[in-house]
Amino acid sequence: MRVEVEQRRSMRLAVAAAAAWLALYALLTALSQGSEPLGRFVANVVYVVPLVLLAPLSYAAARRARGRLRRAWALLTVANVLWLVGELIWSAYAYLRPGGVPSPSVADAFYLTSYAAALPAIAIGFGGTWAQRQVRCLLDAALVTLGVGAVGWALVIGPLFPGAPKAAAVIAFTQPLVSVAIVTVLVAAGLCGHRAVPPSFLLAGAGFAVAALTDAGYAYLVSTHSYGDASWVNLGWQLEAVLLCLAAAVAARRPEGEPQVRQLDRDLAVLPAAVAVLSIVGIATADRLSDGRLTLSTLVISVLLVSGLLLRQVLVTRDRTRLAEALDTALREQERLAVTDGLTGLHNRRFFQEMLRLEAERAERDGAPLSIVIVDLDRFKKVNDTCGHPAGDRVLTEVADRIRRAVRPNDLVARYGGEEFVCLLPGAGEETALEVAEQVRRALSRSPFAVPGGREVRLTASLGVASAGTRGGRPHGDLEGLIHDADGALYRARTRGRDQVAAASRLADLALDTDPDLPPALVWLADQIDAKLGSHEHSTAVSRWALLTGARLGLHQAALRRTAAAARLHDIGKINVDDAILTKPGRLSQAEWDVLRRHPQEGARLLTELSDRADLAPLVGAHHERFDGAGYPQGLRGEGIPIEARIIAVCDSWAAMRADRAYAAARSETEARHQIERGRGTQFDPEVVDAFLALLDGGAIDELALLRHTAPAPNPVVSTVVP
Repeated sequence: MRVEVEQRRSMRLAVAAAAAWLALYALLTALSQGSEPLGRFVANVVYVVPLVLLAPLSYAAARRARGRLRRAWALLTVANVLWLVGELIWSAYAYLRPGGVPSPSVADAFYLTSYAAALPAIAIGFGGTWAQRQVRCLLDAALVTLGVGAVGWALVIGPLFPGAPKAAAVIAFTQPLVSVAIVTVLVAAGLCGHRAVPPSFLLAGAGFAVAALTDAGYAYLVSTHSYGDASWVNLGWQLEAVLLCLAAAVAARRPEGEPQVRQLDRDLAVLPAAVAVLSIVGIATADRLSDGRLTLSTLVISVLLVSGLLLRQVLVTRDRTRLAEALDTALREQERLAVTDGLTGLHNRRFFQEMLRLEAERAERDGAPLSIVIVDLDRFKKVNDTCGHPAGDRVLTEVADRIRRAVRPNDLVARYGGEEFVCLLPGAGEETALEVAEQVRRALSRSPFAVPGGREVRLTASLGVASAGTRGGRPHGDLEGLIHDADGALYRARTRGRDQVAAASRLADLALDTDPDLPPALVWLADQIDAKLGSHEHSTAVSRWALLTGARLGLHQAALRRTAAAARLHDIGKINVDDAILTKPGRLSQAEWDVLRRHPQEGARLLTELSDRADLAPLVGAHHERFDGAGYPQGLRGEGIPIEARIIAVCDSWAAMRADRAYAAARSETEARHQIERGRGTQFDPEVVDAFLALLDGGAIDELALLRHTAPAPNPVVSTVVP
């Protein structure tokens, strides 16, 4: 940080010194207007000072630069040294030769050679674009130079020398033309072909732009024999030298990044086209004014300019065609990658979801069944932990191949997650889907997988099957429900010991088995309480989630039925809690809390007295006990709380947090999850929390549905509930 501050300070000092020098040189030029000795000293001694500084600065910039910029600055160093040598020769002529500087002179050769070295420096510094663009940049420079040169000679220089042109005028006129070519290359290559240009080259480009204007003024003064040591035109070259010094200082301060090339450049076709058209008009007008007819040189120049413009358009068209082809190829590749898993080569989850929608619509039109199979590799994490992730990737690739070979030819296989795969089986009912799933299970478990190092690993998989458009299955349009059913079946397969296939319809049958033995009056009562508490389902969702959580924990069938039934009726004791307490928006008083905290006991009492399901009473009575013993009504703790009640406690809390209540707004999934995790080991059983969150991550815990209108009381016995 300190170094950067020092560098900024040094650059500010450099800019201030440059401005001070230009002001001093302007002052000396003004003072030398009436003094030939002072003018000679300023133009030939003081003038050289920034050039003497420019040479070592350019060398330092070349040493610090990297890549193409180093070669560019090396050439600029050569160009600046040649410029310095030319100026020293000019100064020697001015002081040592009685007749002054001859025209042309040896110094002119160094000047032109300096420009010749600067032109490729600019081209190299802004290289990296396609060859066609480089050719186009050079063609732009040639068109602009030819056009400007033709107009300048016809309208300015030519009229001053009606006879044969003098060598001094030709050489003086050549310098601004080369400067124009450099600036054109800079603009065409730098601003049109790149997103970013190094600051040093922006300063250098500004210097060459100043040089082009200064050289044009010098050419005119030489042609009119008006140039002298005290000429103000020298101040333009001083500005060029100062800008180049600053450019070298910027490049020498720290390495610059190379120019960033544009994929699609901004083609400034208007510049060469405008110059070409104006040039043709200008030289044709000059011919008309001179002798009334077009000369051969005007025709030749016009043909060259028009031909150059046509060639330029061909290059632009080819460049655009190449870019269009590259873009089309890139788009096709992006489309492929968008629906393909990069590791296994299977389709990805996004593609599966879209194809599931399309196949469901087709199956609904045809009245055909549709099934999906979710495949989850058992304990795959151990493969990564033991053999490494590269070996795990190799196993996943082989798993994908085995699944692809095991399914039917028209079935679709996709990678669903990390170690999860999914198969879409059009036209397959549950029995067919179970057969395909079993083939996949056997294909994965029958032989080990080879991993690097000559080792082998054995893998098994748990598979969940769900069908739509079949008896007991989901309707075709309920795709989320279909995936949810397959997830539930998958978790059932895992909790039963893994390496097996489970069907969602059998899990659904298990859920249905929980309700027939429940007293209809108490079920109706639970729905009435839910309607009082909010607009979303509660006890039905808690029952559904409790069933899935119990299945994941491996509870036997009777315990699962008991869990789902108790969850369905867990809040019936709130019928004896005043509505004002249930719907109170603010904090409850201690007396109100005492009333509310009795509802688990009241629910247990109702189950014992009004039904023959006394087996559910301990579960309902304990669903507000805490794992750490701080709950109510009995302060049970740990394993002393029935496992069914521990499951209901987690599912009940999740449902309460995810719906609007009178006392609190609904929490987001992230916030609710955080609260469940905070209660792990204190309010909730850790194993139950882990099982529930795993279901949540797998998408098995669905969203709360809006309540439908509750039915009228099915039995007068309900009227006896309230004491």
